[in-house]
Amino acid sequence: MATDYEIKTMQAQAASANDFSTQVSAHLNLGDLRTTRNETELAHQEYTTALAAAQRERKEMREDAQAAEYAIATIFAGIAEAKLGHQERAFELLEEAIRYNAEDPHLWNDYSSGMGAMHLARRAASAARNAVALESSPLELALDQYSLAISLDEAGDNAEAMKLLESVIASLKSSKFNLLRRDVARHESFETYSTVRTDVAAYLTVLLRSQIQLANMYEQRGDIAQARKAFEDALKTRTDDPTALGALARLSNSTEAYAQAFDANPFSSDLIDDYKTYVRTANVHTERTSTGAQMRRAIEQITRGEDVAAKRTLEGLNQKFPNNDAIRSLASDIASHGASAAEFLKDLRATLTLLAQEKVTPEQRAQLDRTTLTGTAIFDAMPFESGTIDGVPFRFSEAMVFKGTFAAKTPLRLTYRILGATEWNGASALLLEPIRVEAAR
Repeated sequence: MATDYEIKTMQAQAASANDFSTQVSAHLNLGDLRTTRNETELAHQEYTTALAAAQRERKEMREDAQAAEYAIATIFAGIAEAKLGHQERAFELLEEAIRYNAEDPHLWNDYSSGMGAMHLARRAASAARNAVALESSPLELALDQYSLAISLDEAGDNAEAMKLLESVIASLKSSKFNLLRRDVARHESFETYSTVRTDVAAYLTVLLRSQIQLANMYEQRGDIAQARKAFEDALKTRTDDPTALGALARLSNSTEAYAQAFDANPFSSDLIDDYKTYVRTANVHTERTSTGAQMRRAIEQITRGEDVAAKRTLEGLNQKFPNNDAIRSLASDIASHGASAAEFLKDLRATLTLLAQEKVTPEQRAQLDRTTLTGTAIFDAMPFESGTIDGVPFRFSEAMVFKGTFAAKTPLRLTYRILGATEWNGASALLLEPIRVEAAR
C-alpha cells in the first residue's frame, strides 16, 4: 500500500532525525497519515510523542535564552495540542509563539496550520495572509498561498481560494522550478507531508495538494469534467495518490478504479462510503488477497447480507491491523444490520408494506432468505392456498394439501418462509413458502 510505504519512510526519518524540527515534523506527519487510515489510537500516540518532544525543546531553549528556537518549539507544541483536540491549550501556545517573532513567515504559516486544525478558518486565513506578505522565497510563497487558499475555502471564500490554487499550480509548473522538478525526479520522491522539511518534499506536497484541493472545488460546484482533469493531473504528479485515486473511482464508478484506490489506502472513510454505494448496484465479487481487496470483499459481503463470511474477512484484517477504526466500523455494521433485519421481521404488516413497495434493503432480503418463521394461520378454504398469518394476508404460489386432519377457518400453526409480496383479491399479500402445518397449541 502507498500509505504503508509512507509510514515506513516517516518512521525512518523520525528514528534518524538529528535535529528537533525534523523529529517533531515526522511524528506530526505520521499522526496525520494515521488519521487518513482511520488509525485513531496510533495517530494520538504520534501527536503525543510530538508534543512531548516539543515541550522538552521549549524547556531547553527557555533555559538557554534562545528566543527564536523557543518560538519554534512552542508553535510545534501548539500544533500538536490542536491535533489532539486540546483547543484552549493549543490557542495559548500558538499565541505565545507568534509574539516571540511576528516577522517570521514560517511561524505565521505554522500558526495558520494550528488554527486550521482547530477549524478557526478566519484566524487561519489572516495568519496565512501575514505569511504571504512577509515571504520572499518563491517556494515558501507557494506554500503560504496554499495555506491561505485552504483557509479561505473553509471560511467560505471559494472564488478567491480557487484563483489562488490556480496561481500556485501555474507557478510551480513554470520554468523557475525546473531545477527543483529535476531533483524530485532524480530522488524518485513521492511521499507528501503535512509539515515539510526539505525543498523537494515541499514542492511535491504543495503541488499535489493544490491540484487535489482545486479538483475537489471543481467537483463541488458541479464541473465534473474539470474535476476529473484536475484529479488526473494530480496523478501525473504522484501516480498512486490515494485521494486522487479515490475521487476518480467515485467519478467513474469503475471496479478497476476502486481496486486501485483501495490498494493505495484501504481504510479511507470517504472511499469506503463511496464503495458501499457502488456495490449496491454493481455485481462485484472480489477474489484478490491484497489488503485493499479484502476490504472491498468485506464491504461486498456485508451488502449481500453474507454476515458470517464478512466477519471472517474482517477478523483476518483485524489480526493485521488491530487498531483500525475502519475495520471496527464495518464489524459494527454487521451487528447493526443483523439487528435491523431481525427487527424488520417482527412486524409482518410492515414487512409486507416494504416488500410491496420494493423498499427492502439487501440486508433485509438476506435475512428473509435465511429465516424460518412460525405463526398462527387461518386459511380461507381447502385446499389451502390463502388466508391470514398473524392477521396479515398471505397466499402460496399454488394450492397445497397437507397430511393430517385440518379444517379451513380454524387457527393452525404454520411454519414458513417469506418469498416476497404478491397481489391477491385486489390487495397486497405475503407470498409464502410453507414448510409444515400443525394444529394450534
